[in-house]
Amino acid sequence: MPGLVAEPTGVRKRKLDDTAARDVALKSRKAPKTAAAGESTEEKVLRLEEQVLHGREHYNNIVELQRLQRNYETKPRAASLAAVSLCRVFCRLIAADELRKRGGASDADIQIVRWLKARLREYVQSSTEWIGVPDPAQESTALTLLMRIVKVEIAQDVKQAEQAWKTESSTFWRVLKALLEKTEAEGARQEFVERYVEEHDDVRFYTLFVVKQILATSHLDREAATRNAIELLTQIEDVPKSDDDLQHWYGQPPSEGHKQLRSLNAHRKVAQEAWLTIFRSKLTPDQRKRIISVATTHLLPWFSTRSELLTDFLTDTFNASGSLALLALNSIFYLITEKNIDYPEFYTKLYSLLDEDIMHSKHRSRFFRLLETFMSSSHLPAAMVASFMKRLARLSLQAPPAAIVWVVPWVYNMMRQHPSCTFMLHRPYHPAHAIWSAKSEPAEDGMNDPFNPSEGDPNLTGAIDSSLWELESLQSHYHPNVATLAKILGQQFTKDKYNLEDFLDHSYGTLVEAELKKEMKKEPVVEWEIPKRIITTEDGGLDRIGGLLRDALSVA
Repeated sequence: MPGLVAEPTGVRKRKLDDTAARDVALKSRKAPKTAAAGESTEEKVLRLEEQVLHGREHYNNIVELQRLQRNYETKPRAASLAAVSLCRVFCRLIAADELRKRGGASDADIQIVRWLKARLREYVQSSTEWIGVPDPAQESTALTLLMRIVKVEIAQDVKQAEQAWKTESSTFWRVLKALLEKTEAEGARQEFVERYVEEHDDVRFYTLFVVKQILATSHLDREAATRNAIELLTQIEDVPKSDDDLQHWYGQPPSEGHKQLRSLNAHRKVAQEAWLTIFRSKLTPDQRKRIISVATTHLLPWFSTRSELLTDFLTDTFNASGSLALLALNSIFYLITEKNIDYPEFYTKLYSLLDEDIMHSKHRSRFFRLLETFMSSSHLPAAMVASFMKRLARLSLQAPPAAIVWVVPWVYNMMRQHPSCTFMLHRPYHPAHAIWSAKSEPAEDGMNDPFNPSEGDPNLTGAIDSSLWELESLQSHYHPNVATLAKILGQQFTKDKYNLEDFLDHSYGTLVEAELKKEMKKEPVVEWEIPKRIITTEDGGLDRIGGLLRDALSVA
């Protein structure tokens, strides 16, 4: 029999046992409403919800609410109202421990707990089906309601909260599984990262953990899951830099004994494991390109203490041809300069990227910026520097004007930095030099360029013995800006260096626009005579052009 508790006023009040206390927590202050004739859908949903919260005898209303939720295509408003109502119902039931078995519980109570868990699984399943639908409002509603369930589940004791994050049957796990499974859920993945992952350190930690587990153990379509995981993880921009940055929690703040969530090394480790799981998959070129494009800002910070784990992925990407190698340049150079990773063939590979395609690539400006950085050292061999200048000069003969206007000032800067290469601009006649000795009369017979464009090693191309005659020919370029700029190499080097950023990001459009905006100092004198006839002669016959036109028409 329940015990008695003495009140300060001397009034004796009966103490409620645990079962009665839970019933009071679930019951509304007012008696549950009954069905009224002509009630609206909203009134019906609220009535069913209120009855569920009033007592166990109305738990079957959950089934009716779930039926309304499944009818989204025919009755979207009723389905949304039912989904929100069910979320409130399950949040109250979870908070009141109605979904947990207790020691000494009767068989009837155990059956009710099992039944409620099954209804919760059905609700989560129905809500995850809304992720990836064409309607963004429906998708956003489902994600919000599911994460509200997650918040209540992780608000329990430490053991239950850990299970709510990590177990395969948990709501959080099933949300991540839906985000990785459904290719059409781009909006949901972006919203999930922006609202939850970026804002809460525990959500980010367990997202990385669950993504790794799903990719390693799940039977999902591996290619689609990997693609969606890359899309999800590459949107995570907020990488913590110290333990003090770990202060924002979606659930209860971790206790002092739970040091994992408060450790930056633990966050880095779980991120590294998630990314390494992705790297072990068969990545397509597009997927590699997506990762490499954000590697410096989104990927390398997670591997700051163990950069060697990235070496294989980055070198494999760098060894690939085309734009992939170009995009991997910056990350490889970072590992070489900051982490002392040895890559002896770096400049040989960089030299191989200088081809016709790079001058027309959409990544041209990015590559030129990186090339300026890589070639900025004054300790590079003169033969190597000469090879890079000669290769770019040769490519300039077929390059668009927007690329040439960067190459010329870059060559100027390299000449200033490496004076031993200035012979390539002006090499007077000397019979003992290899460039002249091959021909006895070079002015009449011409001469062979000692530069070997097919040589892959920039130290062995022979460019240092050649000349930059290609840049001399650019002084006769059809575009006036290019012709004027190329003439700076034929003048005295009075300028210290050019700011190459001023010559980047040009295109045909910008060059033409700049030319049209120039003020005309003197109007050109134009004189012409308007012809009286075009294809006929004065006596009415056909002239030469008219005869050709007649013959062409007769053949047609």
